[in-house]
Amino acid sequence: MRFKALSDKGNKRSTNEDNFFIREEINFFMVADGMGGHAAGEVASQTAVNSASNFDFDLSSPLESLGQLTYKINQEIINKSQHNSEYTGMGTTFAAALIQENKLYYVNLGDSRIYCYNSTEKKIRKISKDHSLVANLLQRGEITEEEAFNHPKKNIVTQALGLDTNLDLDRGKINISSDDYLLLCTDGLTDMIREKKIEAVFKEYQEADIIAEQLLKKALTSGGLDNVTLIVVDLNEN
Repeated sequence: MRFKALSDKGNKRSTNEDNFFIREEINFFMVADGMGGHAAGEVASQTAVNSASNFDFDLSSPLESLGQLTYKINQEIINKSQHNSEYTGMGTTFAAALIQENKLYYVNLGDSRIYCYNSTEKKIRKISKDHSLVANLLQRGEITEEEAFNHPKKNIVTQALGLDTNLDLDRGKINISSDDYLLLCTDGLTDMIREKKIEAVFKEYQEADIIAEQLLKKALTSGGLDNVTLIVVDLNEN
């Protein structure tokens, strides 16, 4: 298994409120996109990283463990918000994956995403479900995919860690193989590049580090309006 993680503040933002974290020994990967004024977004996403780095995963129950971690992060962000007025209202998206044998276990809150690309079928598919205003409109058939990509309110999330004690977790498991690649990313990537263009990068390149570099480059040259964070994982064991 090979992987590459990259994070960039983009072309317009002065700071980077995104974060990522990898625990290679258990094949855990996560990205978080913080939100909030006074650098509170960075605090929220860093809280997610700190919690994940100290969390005692139960690998016999990976999906339950991911859920417990998510609720733990949520409560820690809420606690920080309550003890520091500068952090009031801060939150973070959270997309995390845990790979065990031929299974991918995942959890998602917000509009960061998890994709799976199969190199044999040469197709990409979105594994996670967005929690956003635009995703709701799209699901109800009120807008098209094209309208969703260009929607002026596409950055409004309906779920994020740190905003409420009640969470509607998007989590599950899928079968994976050595022909698969994983992509975890914040919306700084998917707001700049359509899924078909992301798929085209995976078709053209095989190495995880080159794929990651090309995706970041395309996000920046397409505008780079937000922080961009991504992790590409090649599941080939060779």
